[in-house]
Amino acid sequence: MAGVFSPKSCRIVSYLLLHAKTAVNQKQIVEATGVSKGLASKVVSELVQKGLVKRPYRTRFSLEYPEKLLLDWIGRRDIGAKKAFFAKDASILKKVGHAHTIFSGALLDAGYLESGITTAYVPSDFRPAEGMAEGRLDSLKTKTALIPAEDEFVFYGKKRVGTEVVVNPFLLYVDLASFGGMALTALERVAQKHGFPSLKSGG
Repeated sequence: MAGVFSPKSCRIVSYLLLHAKTAVNQKQIVEATGVSKGLASKVVSELVQKGLVKRPYRTRFSLEYPEKLLLDWIGRRDIGAKKAFFAKDASILKKVGHAHTIFSGALLDAGYLESGITTAYVPSDFRPAEGMAEGRLDSLKTKTALIPAEDEFVFYGKKRVGTEVVVNPFLLYVDLASFGGMALTALERVAQKHGFPSLKSGG
């Protein structure tokens, strides 16, 4: 299903996960995600072929097996390899739009308390401040890492937790699973809270 997880197609995946088991139509997907009608039709057709999406009505369809789609998505992301800007502290986030992911997202979303690391997506056109280090996310040069979003749709379905904003729980789960290591412990908290598959037993 490689085509289903291309950058633009992932907008459709995220949309369907956030509206799982709800009948939607192509127009709703196109308007929400900004993809073409052709791409929406292609991705939905592939998911229908795989048995993940059902068509209860002629012009409407629904994602019936979100857990399977979620697990398939994990292997298609490599968040550790993403470019990140490393700041001295998290105060910089007060000056830029953002949504927490992996470690700080798990802390805010599901009470994972093992790490003081702040990780957040920022707009793709983010410009680092002077003295800010740049590298791969998995190098973790400081305890604050800002990740330029590969696609502004990363912020779709974000939610507010107190005074902070966190990416949608499906993206949080997939990013935690893709990062691996100590993120997998945080993932179990998130999985338990949202009823997502546990990776301890292979899902």
